[in-house]
Amino acid sequence: MHTAKSGCANCEGEIMKRNPFKFGVVVDGDDFCDRGREIEELLSDIKSGIHVTIISPRRYGKTSLIKNLFNRVDFAQTFYVDLMGITTLEAFLSTYTTAILTGLGKRKKVETLVRKFLPKVDGIQITLGTVGFSLRIAPTANNVEEVLSITERLDKPVIIALDEFQEILNIQETDLLAILRKNAQFFKNTILIFSGSKRHVMRDIFLNHEKPFYRFSKVLSLGLLDKGEASNFIKRKFDETGFDIPYELCNKICDICSGHPFYIQYLAHILWNTISFKSNKLKKVCTHQDLELATESILIGERAMFELVWDSLTPIQRMVLKNLAVGKSAYELKISSRSVKRALENLENLDIIEKCERGYRIVDPFLKIWLVRMSAGR
Repeated sequence: MHTAKSGCANCEGEIMKRNPFKFGVVVDGDDFCDRGREIEELLSDIKSGIHVTIISPRRYGKTSLIKNLFNRVDFAQTFYVDLMGITTLEAFLSTYTTAILTGLGKRKKVETLVRKFLPKVDGIQITLGTVGFSLRIAPTANNVEEVLSITERLDKPVIIALDEFQEILNIQETDLLAILRKNAQFFKNTILIFSGSKRHVMRDIFLNHEKPFYRFSKVLSLGLLDKGEASNFIKRKFDETGFDIPYELCNKICDICSGHPFYIQYLAHILWNTISFKSNKLKKVCTHQDLELATESILIGERAMFELVWDSLTPIQRMVLKNLAVGKSAYELKISSRSVKRALENLENLDIIEKCERGYRIVDPFLKIWLVRMSAGR
């Protein structure tokens, strides 16, 4: 009995070792695949009083980038506002104010903070919970002006990140873009960071000369991860947990994922699990076969989502997408160039493809693999 228990304990120790790769969640510190160049550029901009807009595809790690940027800021107070799902002016006022007040003090101080920083707000209702609080603010013109200027009443520099900023276009009661722009141009203590993943909408907001925010901020398009930086990150994480991975396989992970931040962490996570479940009698070494198994695991897991995307497309959009997947120009198809152009525009607006130096590329690298296999009849 004693021998069996001891062996089980050793096995449990291997299984309980923490997987160092995280995906699908906001990561910071040592779990963040450091975007050193981007963070230094952003730090320089906000120190200089420049508002910044960060545009990227979904799952490129923009929220994690903001959180890690804020960890480096020691010259201002930072606030993070998540606007995902905002559809009404009342919801915006509540979300924005809650984020600011939460950053300013503890739950029990919220009433004091409201009296101090929002004395002219009408119809505000505060509900204290066991771990937090909720607010309801009447969506009046006066309240909008008061809420937007709250950080200007602080006696310190402030940086506010408005994540998924494009969501405020869902608000129909008023032109919040114009109101925010009117107020923001007079900010003296507040720097704004706008970020969004619906790229065509964000570009229209900030790069369309007919829109209020045209040329208001510096626009940073968040790109793919640097291969060397990502490979070093993968290698270090495997080494730190006692697993041996050849550097060429780290590069291979980056190649399979085409530098996509989410998938690099995802594939490395699955590969690490694959190695951790090997028999204790075997040395924990990653092989090409292990990487193939991990890749297949992701393709199987994502298949339902890929099929959902595929089923939502028109026949012409499918033809265009398959051509791009196998490295052919969409204009090689025997359909009118006008139809191809329209399909490309629609696929780009859906964030399925994006423009690149050689034309267009599929944003999701595993969707591309899935499409290539479909084209080959696999």
